[in-house]
Amino acid sequence: MYQDQDFRVFDDLTLPGRLGKIQAQIDPKFLETAADLQPVFAELAMPIYEHVSLHRRRTKNPPTDTWVAFSTSKRGYKMLPHIEVGFWDDRFFIWLAVLEEAKNRQTLLSQLSEDLVLQLPADFECGGDHTDKHSGRPLNRENYQALMATQTARHAEWQVGRNYLRGSDFFQLSAAQQAQTIRDHVQALLPVYDQLIRL
Repeated sequence: MYQDQDFRVFDDLTLPGRLGKIQAQIDPKFLETAADLQPVFAELAMPIYEHVSLHRRRTKNPPTDTWVAFSTSKRGYKMLPHIEVGFWDDRFFIWLAVLEEAKNRQTLLSQLSEDLVLQLPADFECGGDHTDKHSGRPLNRENYQALMATQTARHAEWQVGRNYLRGSDFFQLSAAQQAQTIRDHVQALLPVYDQLIRL
């Protein structure tokens, strides 16, 4: 399913070339992942909708990352807590995110259980900038509390999840094993996501 060669779409330095490769090569895989995750999201109290990134606002620079996002709205996801599965040029990621555009972001996050977040798997990370692929830090109490301390800032963001660097063992797995790995990670995020969408 997801392969090392998928990263080569970012070798195309032109906007139409890179967009064309993303749409032809990666977006169909995102749709497969979306279909595969439907039974996982069905455990939530409300329906979840997928949003494959279209990069519509880009007129000059090619996108540096691409993703499929999952939210409780058919119309969008940036203003809501959401889960993203996607690519940078050197990593594959699975994040639960609350972006700066999110409605009532500070109130939402202040009511989120810290202990619930810290029960996530030991190899998960937390970060505060979805536009910076290097923003993730190991998810431990010290790093998480430091992230939460930034949330009073107007442009603060919040995310927890997992990265797989290009060349990692994830890309040697079979399609079925990859799908199971992604399901497992999303399943792990589900209790935190469920609390966020209920607040």
